[in-house]
Amino acid sequence: MKRIQIADFDRRMPPLELREMDDYYETMFVPDYDEVYQSNEIRTIQLADIYVNLAMTKNEVRLVSALFLKPVEVADIVSWMQLYTISFAISDASGYYVEQADEILEIVLYQGNPIVIATRGTDRLYYDTEGAIEMRRESSEVMGKKPLLYLNGEAWFGVPRLEFNPNQDELHVNGTFLFADYMDVYQGRVGFFRNTDPALPIVLLVGEAIIEMELTENADGSRVLVIEQPYDEA
Repeated sequence: MKRIQIADFDRRMPPLELREMDDYYETMFVPDYDEVYQSNEIRTIQLADIYVNLAMTKNEVRLVSALFLKPVEVADIVSWMQLYTISFAISDASGYYVEQADEILEIVLYQGNPIVIATRGTDRLYYDTEGAIEMRRESSEVMGKKPLLYLNGEAWFGVPRLEFNPNQDELHVNGTFLFADYMDVYQGRVGFFRNTDPALPIVLLVGEAIIEMELTENADGSRVLVIEQPYDEA
């Protein structure tokens, strides 16, 4: 394992360490966190085109690192860190915010905690978590494996929970119109459920091909989810 100091490339950057692993680079927000926390306390969450590690214990949830999958160059990671900042569940009496930011680009939730990517700037930006996607991913996920699905062009290795209003939202699965209250994981697969029977999905996508999802929102607040999954080759 090679250790690289980001400040060696840009003295204006915080004194963060970058660790090179076989399949990825890891920016350490908490130095040597793996010596403090047990491996089963670490959760890997996808955020836009990177990943973050959260340490989850009975007493705290903490952002400990960010991961950049290879192939990527160290100079590209330094440039990314110069342009963007990552914030995890920072709040005050006025709500959640990102410090020293210019624009918020991405918000996801993990167990109700917001994780945010923003462009660097000089302002404190407050934001609302309403409408943010709740991420549900297993801690044992192996970095670098094939994604399960793409949602609006972003790769997801787990199944995000999406809730729908059947009276106004539209769900199209491989050309079939579907009435469901929410989408969630079921035995590692994408399932669609009704609130009246949450134990079993009404539709379960069991193919091995990567699922393509496009979620759009109309002016009246209704949403349209279009899902396509190619049939597996015989």
